[in-house]
Amino acid sequence: MEQIISVKNEYIKELCRLNTAAGRRESGLFLVEGSKLCEEAVKSGWSVEKCLATDREIRNPLLASFETIRISDAVAGKLSSMDTTPGLFMVVKQQNRPVSEAPFILALDHLADPGNLGAVLRSAEAFGVKQVFLSNGSVDLYSPKVLRGAMGSAFRVPVQKGDLPAFLKEKRASGYQILGAGLDRNYHLLPEISFKEPTVMIIGNESGGISAETIELCDKGVFIPMKGQNESLNAAVAASIILWEQSKWN
Repeated sequence: MEQIISVKNEYIKELCRLNTAAGRRESGLFLVEGSKLCEEAVKSGWSVEKCLATDREIRNPLLASFETIRISDAVAGKLSSMDTTPGLFMVVKQQNRPVSEAPFILALDHLADPGNLGAVLRSAEAFGVKQVFLSNGSVDLYSPKVLRGAMGSAFRVPVQKGDLPAFLKEKRASGYQILGAGLDRNYHLLPEISFKEPTVMIIGNESGGISAETIELCDKGVFIPMKGQNESLNAAVAASIILWEQSKWN
């Protein structure tokens, strides 16, 4: 078994680049950290290029079918983006996952926070969402913080990324209603919204909301009724409430 103990090893330097969006984009790879997330990736059928494990994980049954490099604790610390360094890593190939035609699509417009995207994907799986559209300019799906926040859902929920306005125009032509969540109290209240027809539901950026170009393409604005003095909800919380409401229609 190959062994790497130096943090200055060239291959390890290459893998450290996977902790950056540019490195992941250029290589088409991403790094999965920890035995739990590695197990979720394997169970979900993602293609594993290589595994790296410290002595405490080297006998993990997950490694039986994969080429594995034994690494030192120092190397694990160099690779990890976590506060507590795990002993198992997998180098995984990014996928263009097939997206089926879904009657309900959750669209995310320039979502910026990786923790929010992870939480949204977790809720999307919980409430049966079969398609998520991530706009260009949003946080990277394969960010370590997204993967941790999604708790495995990022490996199972089909996510398509691209030009959101073009996607919305295409869906409108196919008969979808386009809804946008916002803070305007003149919008339609969420409990009054019908999800009976095919729908694209848009959640906007955490600070700026839905972009002006995208708002122009919405058929209706949707407002979540709130008590108290709070003026807004966290994007992931708002998405979860809306997903719960739409799940009643399925």
